[in-house]
Amino acid sequence: MATERNEYDFYPTPVTVVDSLFKHIDQSKVQSFLEPCRADGVIYNRVNCCIKTYCEIRELIPKDYLKRTMGKFDLIVTNPPFSIAEDFLRKSIKECDDKGCVAYLLRINFLGSQKRKKLWQEIGTPNKFIVLSKRPSFTGKGTDSTEYAWFIWDRGNIINLPNGVHVE
Repeated sequence: MATERNEYDFYPTPVTVVDSLFKHIDQSKVQSFLEPCRADGVIYNRVNCCIKTYCEIRELIPKDYLKRTMGKFDLIVTNPPFSIAEDFLRKSIKECDDKGCVAYLLRINFLGSQKRKKLWQEIGTPNKFIVLSKRPSFTGKGTDSTEYAWFIWDRGNIINLPNGVHVE
């Protein structure tokens, strides 16, 4: 039985999940930040270092990330709508500065499938992962049966972790 999805795939990111990434970010290396899908602002509000920009389709005057030209950013972080995560990711990788960092919260099984094999060949694989050992609850009604991780493309060593897989 399929479950009904929230409009725009709106599933707010728990603060503990945001903390698992942000405790490793060297914000002194960040001059510009973008959150492509701000939702309730828990990620956006955690940034206090620089010029901040966001998109959010649910606003009264929608700021649809996929329909806007955003420029280049040092740090791009989001929990994307899963149904269009690949499109978001392609765009973010292009909008990331040469010494920047992109971090996306995704299901670990996002790594699989023939379709996404082509994505990885196109954009490259993340050089860092922060695997969440505790499954997050995005609805407040318990967790789903899926593991999550921060998928990180860190070109400028903005994340204070060595390349590889890290478990929080």
